Amino acid sequence: MRVAGIMAAVLLVETVVAGCASSETDSPATSASSDAFPVTTTGALGSATIDERPDRVVALSWTDADILLSLGVTPVAIGKAPNESGVQPWTADSLGDAHPAILQGVNTNVSVEEVAAQAPDLIVATKSFGLDTQYSQLSELAPVVHYSDTPSAETWQDATQTIAAALGISSQGDDVVAQTESAIDDAAAAHPALDGKTYTFFVGPQPDSTYVVNSTDDAGAKFLDQLGLTLTPFATAQPVSNIPGRAQISTELLADTDADLILATSSNGALESVEQQPAFQSLGAVERGAYVPLAPTLAQSIAFPSPPSLDWALGQVVPLLDSAVQR
Repeated sequence: MRVAGIMAAVLLVETVVAGCASSETDSPATSASSDAFPVTTTGALGSATIDERPDRVVALSWTDADILLSLGVTPVAIGKAPNESGVQPWTADSLGDAHPAILQGVNTNVSVEEVAAQAPDLIVATKSFGLDTQYSQLSELAPVVHYSDTPSAETWQDATQTIAAALGISSQGDDVVAQTESAIDDAAAAHPALDGKTYTFFVGPQPDSTYVVNSTDDAGAKFLDQLGLTLTPFATAQPVSNIPGRAQISTELLADTDADLILATSSNGALESVEQQPAFQSLGAVERGAYVPLAPTLAQSIAFPSPPSLDWALGQVVPLLDSAVQR
């Protein structure tokens, strides 16, 4: 898997400095259905055995932090989000008054020394791109719970259940997954205008080409599919690029991308490179106003899904889609 390609196509994550003091981890010890320790989880890079309930948990990505928070555990440190505060809005909502440390590195630039300073007894890295370059060093600090194949292929459901198992609260993980899936189903039922409508999703457009989502191997497409939306036959017919769920097309093919709904996102202000194309402006969806440019945070909420981010997206993203598709 090409890490740089994945991150550039999904969203061009920028490093932003933020940080504050660590907080104590909320122990899930009162769970009536706690698992017995030791617990062992197996990932693509090795196994992690947790001998007793962890007290100091470090999340190497903001998505891992979100999942921990959904399970009632506040990490002592979390991976930095690509915004001014370093914390996603839905993560901030879940943190409340807690102030975990913000890890300054991103992916392969995470400082092992910075993690070590947190004295972790568990490291969670199901969405840590580039973990393979530091896994051995991090494993010397604490068990590292991570993805079973690649971070891009790990679904939020599997990640939640894996992390819950490591915490000794497997049944709670199942409950969180079920509650989130039910909330998505409820949103689909509350927005029937979305059902059966087609969409094209442009990601990271460049002057001469753009990526389009071409399958539900893409995390955002999985979410949109659950809402009743469906990719166009043109999109699904495009050959996959080196990025799962993505095809790269030239601007010459823009005229073939029309749908009931057009979505686009970019983290570097590059949307105008596609928006200014005459073929894009002539799309029926664009002409009638069924075009939704997603700001980076909106796109990140579904591109890097977790129970808290998806709950946030149901209130922030879905109404935009519903309004646009009815134009």
